[in-house]
Amino acid sequence: MKSFDLDKLEEIAEGLGLGFYMLMFMAVVTLLAGAAGSGFELLIAGSLAQVGRAGIEEFVSEARSSARRAPARSRTSG
Repeated sequence: MKSFDLDKLEEIAEGLGLGFYMLMFMAVVTLLAGAAGSGFELLIAGSLAQVGRAGIEEFVSEARSSARRAPARSRTSG
């Protein structure tokens, strides 16, 4: 199984979080300007950024917790 750089994934999650807020702000401004279609597209893009961020954070959390538990387990052959 391929290992992931968890710190790099956290940086990506932080960027997606910032992107989420920027897209939400742009969607509100676009909706207030009268371009409902573009505003809706920005809302969809923002929600995808939020889902991606949450998924990455969950993955990193699981990977770190399993890495802490792994040394405690020992297998005996026999």
